[in-house]
Amino acid sequence: MKLTKNVLLVSLLLVMGAGMVFAGGQGQGGSGSSGGTASAVPGSLPRKETLYLNGILWDKVNKWNPYSVGGVNGFALDSGGGGARQLVYETLFVYDILTGTLKPQLADSYAWNGQTLTVQLNRNVKFWDGKPMTSADVVNSYDLQKKYITGSSGWWAYIDSVTAQGDYTVVVKGNPNKFNPKHLETSISRLYITQKAEMDKVAAKIGNAPTALGEWTNIVPGTNQIETQSGTGPYKPYLWDETKAVLQRVDTYWGVARYGKLPAPKYIAHAIYKDNAAGDAAFRDAEVDIAQQFTASVWTMFNQNISTYIPQAPYYFPGVIPSMVFNTKDPRLADPVVRRAIAMAVDYGTIGKNAMSGYTAPYVPSLMLPVPAEQALIDTNALKPYQWSGNLQEAIAAANKLLDDNGWVKGADGIRAKGGVKLSGIRVECPSGWSDWNASMEVVAQSGKQIGIDMQTHFPIATVWTQDYQNGTFDIIMYSIGGVGISSPWSRAYEAMSSAELPPEGTPNPIQNWGRWINQEATNIVAQIAVETDAAKLKQLWTRLNVIYLQEMPCAGLMYRPGVWHTVNETVWTGYPKMNDGSGIPPTLCIDGYGIKGLYNLRNR
Repeated sequence: MKLTKNVLLVSLLLVMGAGMVFAGGQGQGGSGSSGGTASAVPGSLPRKETLYLNGILWDKVNKWNPYSVGGVNGFALDSGGGGARQLVYETLFVYDILTGTLKPQLADSYAWNGQTLTVQLNRNVKFWDGKPMTSADVVNSYDLQKKYITGSSGWWAYIDSVTAQGDYTVVVKGNPNKFNPKHLETSISRLYITQKAEMDKVAAKIGNAPTALGEWTNIVPGTNQIETQSGTGPYKPYLWDETKAVLQRVDTYWGVARYGKLPAPKYIAHAIYKDNAAGDAAFRDAEVDIAQQFTASVWTMFNQNISTYIPQAPYYFPGVIPSMVFNTKDPRLADPVVRRAIAMAVDYGTIGKNAMSGYTAPYVPSLMLPVPAEQALIDTNALKPYQWSGNLQEAIAAANKLLDDNGWVKGADGIRAKGGVKLSGIRVECPSGWSDWNASMEVVAQSGKQIGIDMQTHFPIATVWTQDYQNGTFDIIMYSIGGVGISSPWSRAYEAMSSAELPPEGTPNPIQNWGRWINQEATNIVAQIAVETDAAKLKQLWTRLNVIYLQEMPCAGLMYRPGVWHTVNETVWTGYPKMNDGSGIPPTLCIDGYGIKGLYNLRNR
């Protein structure tokens, strides 16, 4: 079937090339949730054969779908801070956050010739049923994203064709009218490859409805069994309930040919806790081995067994910019003056020190992360006239003046109004139990009082929060804008400021610009940046885009957050990657991107 341009771009992974979904899901990276209703009991699995994680999954799994849209998907299938997770289904290449490069996984190499990307597949790869993976499986995996609306459909806006040349060569041709090489490279590191023969059976079963594949659960009703055996990964889903989700090692895994041995743990289990506090307690007690959740003052936990990848502050790598997204369709937030004033009045110092436990550099208003590669893309001096003071009282005074000068007048109750629109009852939202985000939103709500804007916190469970940002049913919502990945920081700009591929109003919007802010100049600049190669022109474009961001504030960053919270307890397992240990393995939980290699170095204590 032929899909329209907007339908094709309903894609989660399109913007997660910078890491994400490491959204979380959208790559939120495990800030926590109240979705779980029980504490996991690790004793049901052999402890010395089981690697326990937390902080990714906060509710019972209801699908194991490599092409999922929505729902609580298996923890091994979401996109993390270092790239697509590689435990169950695998990608052609894996992203290495330490080098910013792609490394071979199901494929051995790729090469560019103009707008054409040619991929050479690894001839050792076999699916779980023992059948070899060939180019026909790879081509079909791409074609499924064209036929259906999935988490990867958006790449087809940038792809002209995907074809096989023999059994082990795949040719991906870019769309000459919308060429973006980073999106094609993102696809080969993000798209999970499945077996054509089995997926043909799935397609026949689910039919041709555009959303059918994205909604497919891959679970045999009433069982802990998945329907297909089309994976290539080192683990299979084994069991899942309200307390945990467990994978079991595939001892016939093809990857022995690449890595020389099987990964060390026989089981990888994700424990489900009701909130960060419960997860922290389990981690201290060595019921959890790798914690992927925010832990306040992590250094107070340090002992001979507990550590982070970086042994001193800031302990974690900056990877995303958690931000306030403004619903610009709401009359109270339609005026950029109001949005900018709210951003100016925020007490960023308190968020960084208290909510984030000092895991962030001081926030400087812009779209860019505080890393040399991104800062080099902008003229920092040109942005200074649009950036507010680092002194909180001066920033609050400037925000009040901005509102005064633009006709937002304080009433007897101290709340501002203009033209019959009163700035009261504005809900600031993030998931319940995500303690660092909850604390940040409390600071935002309190900051509003300093400028005559009434804001109240709203902390629903994570599944409701997801529905709210996708459906536009929010006032101000917190979300991690962009992250690490082969297309960063372009994907962050696309996610935050482009309106080129917004789906029609009234339909779910899982991929970008959740506040439905529209600025054609910004949209055009984002498109130009995707193809521009001249460094001087790129700097001009990036600088101008940041000026528009600061003037219009479709969203506003609150801090720089790690892509993942890689904290380990070595009571049961040791051999985790450490900074400067010579392994070259990134701190991505041993499951994200090239971090998967860490599983092969683990050993019992």
